[in-house]
Amino acid sequence: MSRVKAIAVTLCALYALASLFAGWLVYRYAYLDTLDRLEETGRIRVQQASDRLMGQLSGYSYLINLLAGHPLVIHSVAGGIDPEAADDLLIDSVLTYGADRISITDTDGRVVASSSPETEPDSIEGEVNTSLLRAALNGRLGLEAAFDKDGRRMIRLSRGVLDGAAPAKGVIFVTIDVAALEFEWGIDPEAICFFDASQTVFASTRQSLLRRQDKSLGDGDPRFEPFPHRTLQREGDHEVWSFAKVFELPQRALVVTRELPQVNMTARGFLDTAPARTAAILRGLLTGTLLGAFGLAMLIAALWRRRMADRLAIEAAVNARLEERVERRTAELKAAQDQLLQASKLSALGEMSAGISHELNQPLAAILNLSENGRKLLDRSRLDEAGENLTQIAGQVQRIDKIIRNLRAFARNEGEGGEPVDLGAAVDYAVGLTLPTLDKAAIAVSWASPEQPVLIRGGEVRLQQVVVNILTNAQDAMATSDMKRIDVTLQTEAGEAVLEFADTGPGISDPSRVFEPFYTTKELGASKGLGLGLSISYGIVRSFGGTLSCHNSANGGAVFTVRLPFIDRAVQ
Repeated sequence: MSRVKAIAVTLCALYALASLFAGWLVYRYAYLDTLDRLEETGRIRVQQASDRLMGQLSGYSYLINLLAGHPLVIHSVAGGIDPEAADDLLIDSVLTYGADRISITDTDGRVVASSSPETEPDSIEGEVNTSLLRAALNGRLGLEAAFDKDGRRMIRLSRGVLDGAAPAKGVIFVTIDVAALEFEWGIDPEAICFFDASQTVFASTRQSLLRRQDKSLGDGDPRFEPFPHRTLQREGDHEVWSFAKVFELPQRALVVTRELPQVNMTARGFLDTAPARTAAILRGLLTGTLLGAFGLAMLIAALWRRRMADRLAIEAAVNARLEERVERRTAELKAAQDQLLQASKLSALGEMSAGISHELNQPLAAILNLSENGRKLLDRSRLDEAGENLTQIAGQVQRIDKIIRNLRAFARNEGEGGEPVDLGAAVDYAVGLTLPTLDKAAIAVSWASPEQPVLIRGGEVRLQQVVVNILTNAQDAMATSDMKRIDVTLQTEAGEAVLEFADTGPGISDPSRVFEPFYTTKELGASKGLGLGLSISYGIVRSFGGTLSCHNSANGGAVFTVRLPFIDRAVQ
């Protein structure tokens, strides 16, 4: 039993581990699948932000191209007009397009016109401006993103001023304040940052992240604060940055990156993975819960099945004991019934003893007379006549032997098995057996044995017992009747034999109870019945597949009817 219990515990533990593993697999698959969809969303968001920025810059590209071909700009670098006229044109352009500053220089970088003549230096300075100057003189559109001396974020465009053909006569610069561009952006649900070449946040949808520099590879620019420390992780094909309590960024962010070579920037979107992880955890927990519930249901079913098996085993054992007791009691009842049947037959023999004695006395008296006459005839040497007397004596002895054999056959116990029995012959024998007693009681019996056998399946002796019981009961019932007669008839109806006994007695007060054990209308006493004869007869007929019924006749008296099925329909 302990081994079975250990196996059951092991199986439950293995099932629990399998359920946990299945839940983890579902969580992992759901998490990666959600990250795939989240990354697709992030790519769309980053692309929209990048396109928005480039769209804003394209307007200024149009402006610088327009101004580079304007006559006042061309004449200003050629020295053919008053510089104040060119300044007014640049001021109007700044006010119209929203640029921060516009300036015009010659090929050496000396300023010849500006939208801010009071603050504009006489010549351009710095590496950025020099690079822009070279790009414009080479016929390209220069574009650089940089911080000015005040730390403001600026994007500067440059274009060469051509007087009909190359080379350029001068250069026009357009400076754009990135803060003004960001002011036109809407509120994005995700944090999107544009990093310049030094990995400094140059533009962002979150103002608190501006001017923060990624210093993971070195000290960086001391003017800028470091970008929040992060830990890089890989979730499948996805890049996830983990931050430690940064208000502006998710604690675990899916990073979507897009390069912007036009402005030498890198756009990064930071998407919160918490909802994806929560949804995946819920799916994993749901899977584990369902598997756990299924396993629990299976365990309950197994326990219930085992309990039912134990109950069925107990019930089977109890039923086996009950069946054994029933078989033992049935055998005891059968033995008691056989004893009652035998006692009933012996009782019937006792009641017929007077008639039997009369039957035996007649041949015995004849034998006595014949023997006396034979002795006298022998003394007189009348041998022939003496031989006749001896022959008659032998006949009387045979008669006595037949009577005794019939009594012994009636009194013996019969086997349980059924056999083909001629019902007419059985009735004929039983009537002949009780006839002396009936004659002594002055009862006339009407019975005609059929010419052909009426075969039924049963026991000959037990059928005789039924007939004897019915006849003796009729005899007792007609003890005080003036007319004493019993009519016995044997007929056939629809495949069965119908045997009727009709007497001229007073009838039965309650025919429905006549076959109950110990029910009797006789006086109690040693010479009277116990009320078992008809009950035994009823059981005998039922055991042969037949019926025994009783009713009172309209002309008076009782009628007993025995119905038994045929086994041979020779008589129809």
